Formats: sequence, C-alpha cells, structure tokens
Amino acid sequence: MPYLIAAVALVGALCLLDLLLTVGLVRRLRAQQTARTPADRSADEGMLPPGAVIGAFETRTLDGRPLNARDLGTGTVVVFLSPGCPPCHERLPRVVAALGSVPANEAVAVIAGGTDEDAETQQMVEELAPVAKVVHEGNSGPVTQAFAVRAFPVMCRVRAAGEVVVVEAVGEHVLPAPVAAAP
Repeated sequence: MPYLIAAVALVGALCLLDLLLTVGLVRRLRAQQTARTPADRSADEGMLPPGAVIGAFETRTLDGRPLNARDLGTGTVVVFLSPGCPPCHERLPRVVAALGSVPANEAVAVIAGGTDEDAETQQMVEELAPVAKVVHEGNSGPVTQAFAVRAFPVMCRVRAAGEVVVVEAVGEHVLPAPVAAAP
C-alpha cells in the first residue's frame, strides 16, 4: 500500500509540473503576440502597415509624366504587380476591372521587375495603361522602396495629410467593386 500512495503522489506531482509548464508556455506565446509591432503584424500584407508614412520618391510613368509621393491624393489606389508572379497574373483581370471604376488620376499601377521587351510585362502594361498611371521599375525601384514592398501582388489606398502621405488600408479589399457594363 505505501508503494501505491507514493506512485499516486508522484503522478500527481508530474501532472502539476506539466500544468505549470503549459501555463507558462501559453503566457509566453501571448506576450510574444502582443509585443509584435505594427510592421511585424503587416508582414503578411507585404508592405507598409496602415498608418505608416510613405517614403519620398521621384519617378516617371510610362507616358513620361513625373510622379512623386506628393502626387498621391487621398483615396488613390496603388497596386504593385510583378511579371514573374503567377498570383499577379491571376488577379490582373480583377485589378483591371476594379481600377476601371476609379478615376485614372486616383489609380497607380507599379510593375516591378521584368524588361520592356518581356511579353508578360507588355501584357500587364497593355491591360493597366487604360485604367491607371503605370510605372515600370526594377524589383527595388523608388516606388517599391518607398512603400517597402516585400511581396506581390499587394495593393493599398493612401491618404494625404498635408505634406505627408500615409497608407490608409492594405489588401485586396481596397479595390472598389467593378462597375457592371450597361446592357
């Protein structure tokens, strides 16, 4: 009988130790999640988080017009695509349809990577040019760096606050619903 009592006490002590370790692990995981910065939480979005200030940039659109951060007004939708990105090609028709319902001066499409002679790049340019200001730059071009783009496709809506332009929202939900064609 004393062996049975000792065994039950040992199992109880092990269960209590296991419970304490589990509670400690849960607390540590919760602390790590709440300690994440907004930039860490937006890593899944692939660019600056909402509320972040867009860096300064100077570039030209494909039609030769200058474009900088001050040209982006409140409500401007900025889309980043890459020619070598299969998800970008999958979403391109939806992006084009959605940007078709945005005034052309409030839509910017940035094609990062590829060359001007590349068929995928040319296709993107042809489809986006009628509905947005199109910028073609390298993978780490000035606009891509200003928005800290880390993944494609990614899109955002910006808000002008005086001389500062900030990211208002990030994600595919910033695209307006496409306008249905009249019968």
